[in-house]
Amino acid sequence: MPFSPVPSEIKPVAHLMKLADEHDQRNVVVAYWARMAACRLALKMVPGKKSPEFTTLLNEILNWLEKAKEEHRSNEGICSETTAQALIEEYALNLFSHAEKQDAAEIFNKNTVKLFYTAGMLFDVLEQFGLSEDLHEKQKYAKWKAAYIHNCLKSGEKPQPGPPNSGNEENNMVHISELPEEEQLRLLEEKRRLQEEQDRKRREEEEELNRLSNFAGNNTPGAAGNMPGLNNDGFQFPKYSPISPNIPQQPGSITPSTPQASGPTTPAPSGPTTYNLPTPTNYGMPPNTQIQLTTEQIQRAQKLTKYATSALNYDDVKTAVENLQKALNLLQFGKE
Repeated sequence: MPFSPVPSEIKPVAHLMKLADEHDQRNVVVAYWARMAACRLALKMVPGKKSPEFTTLLNEILNWLEKAKEEHRSNEGICSETTAQALIEEYALNLFSHAEKQDAAEIFNKNTVKLFYTAGMLFDVLEQFGLSEDLHEKQKYAKWKAAYIHNCLKSGEKPQPGPPNSGNEENNMVHISELPEEEQLRLLEEKRRLQEEQDRKRREEEEELNRLSNFAGNNTPGAAGNMPGLNNDGFQFPKYSPISPNIPQQPGSITPSTPQASGPTTPAPSGPTTYNLPTPTNYGMPPNTQIQLTTEQIQRAQKLTKYATSALNYDDVKTAVENLQKALNLLQFGKE
C-alpha cells in the first residue's frame, strides 16, 4: 500500500520507510521491522503534540503492521523479536561482508555503495533490539564507507579500499556537511540519542556500584542469596558484559575454575558456584533409542541454535538455554 509523505519534523524516518518499500516483495521480515523501527523513531522524535500529517502517516504504518502480523502469523520472524533479530542480523552481515569483498577487490560502483548503505540501514533496524559494540562499529563503518565511495565517484577521485589510511583520515573522511540534508538530520539525531543512552547506562552503572558498595559494607560473608541482582539460587545474569557466557554442548554444570597460586590459600567465595542446565526429557523413549530425523527437523534445530547464539550476544542466558534445550531434545528424541 502507498504511504503518505514523511513530514519534515520526522525526516530521518524516510530512510527506514524506503528500506521497507524495497523489501516488501522479497523479505517481509525486513519490511515489517523497518516500519516498526520507523514508527518507534517517529514517536521518540515527537513525543508531544503531533501534526495532522504525522498522525496520518503513523496510523497508516500501524494499520499496515497489524495487517501484516495477521497475514504472516505463522512467520516466526514477524511474531518473535528474538527470531527477527537473528534473521535481520544475518542478512545485514551477509551484505556487509559482500560489500567488504568488493571494496577489497577495488570494485567501486553504485552497487558497492548500495551494499554498504543497505547494510548500514539494516543495522539501524536492529537498534530497536539493541546493538552489540561490534555491530555498532560495523554500522558506523558501513555508513561512512557508502558516503565516502559515493563522494569519490561523484568527484571523479579513486576511492581507497579499507578503512581510512593512518595519517590521512582528514582527506578520506566525509564531513557531515557534504551529506544530503536528510542524512545530516538523521546523523545528528542519532548522535543525540546515543549520548542519552550512554548517560543513562553510566547512571545505572553508578547506582549498581553504590548498591554493591553498600552491600559489601552492611552484610556478612555467606549472604550471597540476599545480594541485589541475584535470583534465589544465586546465579547472576550479567547486566552489562562484553563477553557472552559459555554454554556447554551437553547438559551438565558450569563450574568456574580457580587459578592456582602460591602462598596462603585464598578462601573460596561464598554462594553457589554452579549453574545446572535443565535435564532434557526423553518423552518416554527407551535409552539409546536411534531416531531418523527429517530435513525439516534438522533445519529447525539449526534455527534454534542460531536463536540461542543471538540471545547470548545480548546476555539473554534464559532464552539461549531454552532454545539450546529445544534443539537438543529435537536432535535426540525428534521433539522439542
